[in-house]
Order: sequence, then C-alpha cells, then structure tokens
Amino acid sequence: MIRKPKIAIGGIIIKNNKILLIKRRDDPDRNQWAIPGGKVEINETLEEALKREMKEETGLNVSRGSLMAVTEFINTNFHYIILDYECDIISGNMHANSDALETKYFDIDHIDGEKINETTMELLKKIRNNVLPISICHKNI
Repeated sequence: MIRKPKIAIGGIIIKNNKILLIKRRDDPDRNQWAIPGGKVEINETLEEALKREMKEETGLNVSRGSLMAVTEFINTNFHYIILDYECDIISGNMHANSDALETKYFDIDHIDGEKINETTMELLKKIRNNVLPISICHKNI
C-alpha cells in the first residue's frame, strides 16, 4: 500500500485582535480549541475546501486571503500538511456545526491558560510576535 501525505486546510479569522477558534468534537485534540478546518477532498481546490470547512464548522461564508501558515505533522503512521489562510467573513451566523462543539473569539494577547491545542498555541504565539509567514513542523519518527 502506497501512503502519501494528506492535505488539510484551516481558516484564520482575526477581528479586533481576537481570533476565531472552534472546540473540537473529535480526536485528535477532542475538547480543545483549534483553528477551524479539515481535509481537502478529491477534486476540490484549496479555496473550495476552505470555504466548505469554514461553513461546516462555523456556519460562516468566507473569502480566502493570504496564506499565513504551513504546518506539517509527520510520524510513522501519518503525514499531514495543513495550509492556514487568512479569511474574511462574507455572511452567515456564527455557530458550532459539523465536528465543532463551540465557536468563540479569543483575545490573541490573553489566551494563555485556555485549553488550546499545541499547534494552535504555537501559531498564536507567532502571530503575537508578528512572525509571518508561519512554518511549523512536528516530526516524530
């Protein structure tokens, strides 16, 4: 069996120094706050995947902005590449949907102590320090 990396997409919405996160319903990182997003499906562009995932998880229709972060997770059982794009809200009413338990805006400067997943916390620290574009790699082989 040939194994290949899987591509995922995430949407970063920042308004008034607050970032929109979802509380994950499923593993990995169940019940932790994270950037909304998910896997890109076959025959789907990155933009289509981003719009679909944001609608599924937050109830919001968004437009895609600049690429803000690339994150890799590599271990012996999987290899994920996540592309996080800045998003602007076009329409919709924010609510948890699909595999999200909650949606909430968090103040970027006062987020410590929350139950944020490790990679999202790393991304937020880099946003706070204006380290853009962001590149994160977790390799555990």
